Amino acid sequence: MTLSTQPTNEGVPLRLAARESVVHVVEYSRYPRRLACENRQVAYTQDRSDTGLGLDLPERVTPGELLQVTVRNIDGQIAISGLARVVWCRENEGGRARAGVSILRENGRRPMMRARGRSAISIRPVSNDHVLGSR
Repeated sequence: MTLSTQPTNEGVPLRLAARESVVHVVEYSRYPRRLACENRQVAYTQDRSDTGLGLDLPERVTPGELLQVTVRNIDGQIAISGLARVVWCRENEGGRARAGVSILRENGRRPMMRARGRSAISIRPVSNDHVLGSR
């Protein structure tokens, strides 16, 4: 998720990336798992953007925490499988939580990142006194 510095009235950071309201089943677990009994939980997407997900979770998660997530399409096929960082979380009624996560690694690879503006590359003048490869 691309974030701005100004939070909304609910304390949730604003997103600059376009998001799509879509519901998918998400399996997730904390990363790294600390105990063998920490099973995968089931959550649902509330929205999705190119860089993150809005999730409806059965429990509260901590901002900065890492989650291993698997998002499935309606036909059960895996749409996204990767590592995500919790950006924000707030508790809803009934003990459920709503959270925004940013995808860090998808299918073992980092997502494409937008290149920052760079200044022109300075080219060092080549001297005719120096021959390449000589010492």
